[in-house]
Amino acid sequence: MSQRILVVDDEPKLAALLAETLAAPGREVVKATSAQAGWTAFAQGGADLVITDLRMESEEAGLGLIERVRKTSPDTPCILVTAFASIEAGVRALELGALEYLVKPVRLRALRESVDRLLAPAGQEALAVATDGEIAGAFDDILVGKHPGMRRILELLPRVVASDSNVLIIGESGTGKEVLARAIHGHGPRKQKPFVRVNCAALVESLLEAELFGIEAGVATDVKARPGKFELADGGTLLLDEVGDMAPGTQAKVLRVLQEREFERVGGARTQRVDVRVLAATHRDLEEMVTAGGFRQDLFYRLNVIRLDLPPLRERLGDLELYLRFFLQKLSARTGRRIAGVTPAALERLRGHRWPGNVRELENVVERAMVLTRGERIDAADLPPLDTHAPAPGAVQRVFTLPDEGVNLEALEKDLLAQALERSGGNKSAAARLLGLTRRTLGYRLDKHGLAA
Repeated sequence: MSQRILVVDDEPKLAALLAETLAAPGREVVKATSAQAGWTAFAQGGADLVITDLRMESEEAGLGLIERVRKTSPDTPCILVTAFASIEAGVRALELGALEYLVKPVRLRALRESVDRLLAPAGQEALAVATDGEIAGAFDDILVGKHPGMRRILELLPRVVASDSNVLIIGESGTGKEVLARAIHGHGPRKQKPFVRVNCAALVESLLEAELFGIEAGVATDVKARPGKFELADGGTLLLDEVGDMAPGTQAKVLRVLQEREFERVGGARTQRVDVRVLAATHRDLEEMVTAGGFRQDLFYRLNVIRLDLPPLRERLGDLELYLRFFLQKLSARTGRRIAGVTPAALERLRGHRWPGNVRELENVVERAMVLTRGERIDAADLPPLDTHAPAPGAVQRVFTLPDEGVNLEALEKDLLAQALERSGGNKSAAARLLGLTRRTLGYRLDKHGLAA
């Protein structure tokens, strides 16, 4: 049975190129140069797959077309293509049902592979394994609570899971970034394939590259060939944990894999192809790093197709009792010890804590208290010492009052940097600690102000 692909782009040459790229026996590729013309073609003859540009007769014409197509035919996969990458467009595309969100210039080979996968019967069956409601329900155990940020993520997850687009997960340590990444993989079309994690902050640049791309025998004495994480994750999902700590040289090589789906092992010459969905997680502000020159803008756009922000526990203390019930049930099932809940005194102490370790810290506190308590409820005496007056991580204490006439912020920053260097005797690690910065971020700012000598 012939497959019909609808390509919609207001650049006729690009539409023709895409049509030529996707042409194959048993396929009919139909071109349209506006969203309205695309809708007319779809209404008249349908399509097994729709590929549309974002900006045509209006800034979001492509989104409107996807919305109309999905309302008429919910099972028709759609791919949105745009030269104007934005978080908002990516989120909106997924909400409307797009399964891919590609940034121009489109890598034709990658597009062809995506189309082949979406049109393959096995791929369609995999996408239909669970309903949106079933997927959302499956995440209730990790997205506990009624905080708007968590509810927003839960609403998006059915589309995120079904999509093959890259995902950037932002959140402080302990908020559940890896748990969320594993759940996205475990409920998606790649769930029968490997889930592989690499901690980008744990290794120096040379070792991280060997870990990611593998290494060929003979690179050094007694070194044996071994595959890297990209190879091990082939067909599945790779989590780049703490991606903000990746060195610039490694960033460039990872970007190539995302664009071309190919790489060479360290010390090797043979190019290897790979099919991997990439999820990235970080506690850093990557947009600030891009501005400061510490993170590649093109890599940021490739990773930031869809962004999920996990709020810290201190911002969702209204859900604290829900988390407590969840962890008590989870730990009771694991240990066989039944605890009815917590006393009001214990709850008051827990509410007063700032939770710098977030949900992970809370789980550890609950587990410890379950071991120590002799009653049916956890009491305040069962809890470890909790600092109920500590400022939140990253909180700014008022140490400077802005004068009425204002200040020169650039000059103030330069002066603070110079003072930190002077007080630390030129030790940049010590200066970074004084300013609450990473050494790398300090380096960026010193370069900016000409203080890096």
